Amino acid sequence: MKSPNKLLFVFLLISSTYLVASSSNWLTTWMGLEINMLGYIPLIYMKENTSESEAAVKYLIPQSLGSTIFISSAIISGHVNNLQILMVIAMCLKLGVAPFHFWFPPVMASLQLMPAFILLTWQKIAPILAISSFNPLLMKMVMPIAMISALWGGIAGVNQTDIRSLLTYSSIAHTGWMLAGINSNYTILIAYLFTYILINISIYSLLSKEDSKFYKQLFSSKEPTKIFVLSASILSLGGLPPLVGFIMKLLVLMFTKTKTIIIFGLVVGALTSLLYYLSLTFSSLLSFSKMHLIKFQMIPKQMMLFFLSQILPLTLVLFFF
Repeated sequence: MKSPNKLLFVFLLISSTYLVASSSNWLTTWMGLEINMLGYIPLIYMKENTSESEAAVKYLIPQSLGSTIFISSAIISGHVNNLQILMVIAMCLKLGVAPFHFWFPPVMASLQLMPAFILLTWQKIAPILAISSFNPLLMKMVMPIAMISALWGGIAGVNQTDIRSLLTYSSIAHTGWMLAGINSNYTILIAYLFTYILINISIYSLLSKEDSKFYKQLFSSKEPTKIFVLSASILSLGGLPPLVGFIMKLLVLMFTKTKTIIIFGLVVGALTSLLYYLSLTFSSLLSFSKMHLIKFQMIPKQMMLFFLSQILPLTLVLFFF
């Protein structure tokens, strides 16, 4: 992103998200979603190769389809109320949650690191804010989709060896939890979004320094500090207590207003995700020798900041809730 014109598209991403957050009608929401989509597509082209062009097309088609379904159902719902469910489906298609995730893993596999990070984090904000503005009846219709997404994200990530695929299916699972958070408390939803983005920043900052594709290569680094901080971030993403990812999931379970079967599905999906995160990190953490522990006396400031980001939000959560 050395080109100055990239700043224009980053500005479009930020401004379109604020447009969706502050909109008072469906037309303004649709405009914000369209600007958000058009602002992200040029950011996909980092090396301008064939795989990025393929990823742009795979991203454009479902996003355009979701926008078309959304604005069409918004117009028709003024006469036929039963079609408002299509607005929920359109937003779930744009989010890439299960069972509408068919486009999400292929796009993630073809992206460079920075566009993939934006797709996993910032691009989720606008559709989730749009869903949170629906009436309570439509929010209840989102809950089965949230359960399916959490379950599928946990189950599909078990057999993955590519670190980017693991984070992709983890994103699908976390999006299900965000949808469950919509039906609880708006403050909890924003806190969950912020925490998820913060954890991904720490993970992707470490991944950008490593030229590795598989997680065994990633955890074979000779820098124990980097392995420790990366393990803490991944375990926080998986929801291991007492890290901040667990606290946010616990708050969603405490305040969400849904059926017991939905909560059971969310918990099973979270436990399945935590299973492969534990297998991913514990072998590396337990292999530390005494010499590795001595090296922790000189921890870089950036590494310490990433580690504290998994711990310090706990005090903020306890203070506000």
